[in-house]
Amino acid sequence: MTRDEKKQQTRKSLMDSALLLVGEGENFSNISLREVAKNAGVVPTAFYRHFKDMEELGLNLVDELGMMLRKLMRSARQSQLPAVELARNSVELYVRYVADHRTLFLFMSQCRTGGTPALRSGIRNELGFFATELATDIRQASSLPRIDTQDLEIISQLIITAVADTTIDILDQPENSLQLQELIEKTIKQLRVIFLGATLWESARKSSKTN
Repeated sequence: MTRDEKKQQTRKSLMDSALLLVGEGENFSNISLREVAKNAGVVPTAFYRHFKDMEELGLNLVDELGMMLRKLMRSARQSQLPAVELARNSVELYVRYVADHRTLFLFMSQCRTGGTPALRSGIRNELGFFATELATDIRQASSLPRIDTQDLEIISQLIITAVADTTIDILDQPENSLQLQELIEKTIKQLRVIFLGATLWESARKSSKTN
């Protein structure tokens, strides 16, 4: 193993260690770097070779989560499916992904509301990136052809927020729970309501301009 490979392995071990502690019931904001180092099998001084502090480790976890989710959702939206089926496919993918990566999403849920300002800002930025990509996809698909850019951004933010808000509900369910399917159906209905409202808003604006 090269020096760089060993460094990357230790870095990943530290991040995995923090997530393991979260999965065991710890709140990320209360975890010490000594706990993380101990669980990763390294001395505390080794922690500083990779991260300045726990906040920096957390920001790296936010980046990793955002990168993986953007890749997942991007692949889902590139499917040549009708809008309704695409929405269902995307929601189902997200729910399965949350269920398969519980500790990472437990971390996100904790930090989204109770993390440091930098961590909360990092998560808001990631959600903003999702909304921007979604707005571009909606525009290219001509799902709402006459809606202006500002309104489209608001609609995209509503969609992303609706999906993100289901995360804690997903995490509260045991694996293979029947209620997961109920959550999927509920989220899809929320997305349909958002699109219906956007269509009516678009029609109302068009009508007001005509009159």
